[in-house]
Amino acid sequence: MNTIALFRVIKSGLTNFWRNRWLSAASTLVMVITLVILSVLSLLFVITSSSVHTIRERVDISAYFKTGLAEDQIFQVKQQLEQNPKVKSVTYISADQALEQFKQKHANEPLITDSLKELNANPLPATLQIKANNLEDYPGIADELNSDQYKAQIDKVNFEDNRVVIERLNRLLKFIVTIGLALIIIFSLIAVVVIFNTITLTIYNRREEVEIMRLVGATNWYIRGPFLVEALTYAVAATIVTSVLLAPLYLRLLPGVSNYLNPGVDIFAASYLRFYYLVLLMLAISCVLGIISSLLAIRRYLRI
Repeated sequence: MNTIALFRVIKSGLTNFWRNRWLSAASTLVMVITLVILSVLSLLFVITSSSVHTIRERVDISAYFKTGLAEDQIFQVKQQLEQNPKVKSVTYISADQALEQFKQKHANEPLITDSLKELNANPLPATLQIKANNLEDYPGIADELNSDQYKAQIDKVNFEDNRVVIERLNRLLKFIVTIGLALIIIFSLIAVVVIFNTITLTIYNRREEVEIMRLVGATNWYIRGPFLVEALTYAVAATIVTSVLLAPLYLRLLPGVSNYLNPGVDIFAASYLRFYYLVLLMLAISCVLGIISSLLAIRRYLRI
């Protein structure tokens, strides 16, 4: 296709877009809604995943050993836990280290400091802090630590408080993924159907012109061209509108939300989460939806 023919195809597609401006506006609006839902759910998924990752790094299981237990027995338990494929790391904190950490944490509380001075012995036990590879692995590790195998060594396992948080986060993440995918699929199909009907109506209005082009030997791609351009115009227009709507949310609100959920960490500062990458992703998705709709609409007509 030479430059003149390409220019004519583009001009014809833009003319179709303007002639059917109310239908074009409806198609663009549906695509905008699809892109907004896709973008918001994707950003929500990123924030939730980051929060889960942050909490995963903070959450652990603390196994408190019985007073007077020999260190070699504690290290034996530590070695057994490290062989568990669900366990990411095991950190040993001796009774003396635990007491020193407790003193540093409460250094500005005179009542606690004075109380510690009155003690003749260290009241804190040796501890193992266990981190799992995945959030869903913690309940299994906790059950193992509470089993008869470690009953003689371990006095208490501190996990129940974290169990509620972990279960809620897992449910929230699964809910976002499930509902998000369902909404994206539904509105993507709606966008395809609306654009399909719009392109079909445009073809019907230009049926005589298309027949003449076929009679004079115009190629199928030359006939398809204007309708593809029209569909791509919907995509570009929807991307521009969606970008304008999301820019304040992305550039102002989301960094604050990110900092609130993950203090000191701006997850949107990562290079792959820049706003222009989101715009390019929206443009790519909307172009794919527009092209699919257009090709479906003109395929049947070009077989006549």
